[in-house]
Amino acid sequence: MDNVNKFLALFSEFEMVVAPRKVKTQRSLDTVKKSEFNVTIDQATIAKADLEKELRRLTQEYKKARKAYKHNKISKQDLFDFEWRIFELQEEIRRIDEESTNSK
Repeated sequence: MDNVNKFLALFSEFEMVVAPRKVKTQRSLDTVKKSEFNVTIDQATIAKADLEKELRRLTQEYKKARKAYKHNKISKQDLFDFEWRIFELQEEIRRIDEESTNSK
């Protein structure tokens, strides 16, 4: 007896109903635009404060990583990853500043 027949014999009293799911089309995905996500000034301020806190923490880690790189404990790629993450955070903070000045 193969596995399918075993399964059907064991679970013969169960009924399985399979319902098709709606497929999201590209058009329905395009209807959600960036302008629909209105961010209040309070939310932007909180987000900026959180990013600045993360930036300070990451800057301290970067300083430690730079020292570790000088002692050949981490690779240059790891050090570059720290630098790239700092750059990303700075860009996010800059973007929030620009959006908050544009919304005023």
